[in-house]
Amino acid sequence: MRKRPQQQRSRQMVDTLIEATARTIARHGLDATTTPLIAETAGVSVGSLYQYFDGKEALIAALLDKLARDVTQMLNQRVVLTEQVTLQDMVRTSIRLTLALMHNDEGLYLEIARNWHRLPVHRVADTLEQHVMEMGRIYFLKHLHDYPIPDLQVRLFVAYNSVLFTLVRFISQERALLTEDEVVEGLTAMVTAYLQEQKAA
Repeated sequence: MRKRPQQQRSRQMVDTLIEATARTIARHGLDATTTPLIAETAGVSVGSLYQYFDGKEALIAALLDKLARDVTQMLNQRVVLTEQVTLQDMVRTSIRLTLALMHNDEGLYLEIARNWHRLPVHRVADTLEQHVMEMGRIYFLKHLHDYPIPDLQVRLFVAYNSVLFTLVRFISQERALLTEDEVVEGLTAMVTAYLQEQKAA
């Protein structure tokens, strides 16, 4: 980002440009998205755009940072870590919420998923990973007697990345071989069993 948005007007311009990037990618696809098209969608000149961002790549990076914040905020609001919540319910709810979000925004997440290998998706994945690891740590501290897992960080890391890759593959397929419910329940069963495995050992 070139110009630091110190004033309210500048921050609004940055938000407008990031939102325009999201709409442009959703409507036209990643390859057809250009800085002139983003500027047109935002209702500003290309020169104004370049005052804040170096180009398309910088805009996409800022968009991915925003998506990461949006997802973590959504999970914080919707996944309640109470004593009564079972591990299975927590896992299932988190997966369903993430999948539902991936289907939103007029195809934005779908386009990102289909081009994940070309984009700096680590900006989203790393932020979400940290959030999920922290949520898992808090949950298992609350249930330490039931789940005394010495290698918790390893298991949370493996579970998170397995789920994320599976969901990205699922929503990016042209013709899905499985239903959404089958994927959610399969992942829920896999993650729950993996995280509980140490209990029986």
